[in-house]
Amino acid sequence: MTFTDLPAVIEEARYRCSETGRPFTVVQRNTGDMKVLAEQWVMRKQMRVMYSTRHDRVHTVLPGVK
Repeated sequence: MTFTDLPAVIEEARYRCSETGRPFTVVQRNTGDMKVLAEQWVMRKQMRVMYSTRHDRVHTVLPGVK
């Protein structure tokens, strides 16, 4: 599933993390849209991460997104 809205993609990453207990990341593709991927897969491919649920309790990307 691809997204164009940052708060929506962060919510999806948090939902997947809560369901599986594993960290998920948000990456931006070359076309400009964003995708939620498992962190383990992203680190193997060395992709650039926009957001990760690993440090979700420490900080947030947008102040309005809680």
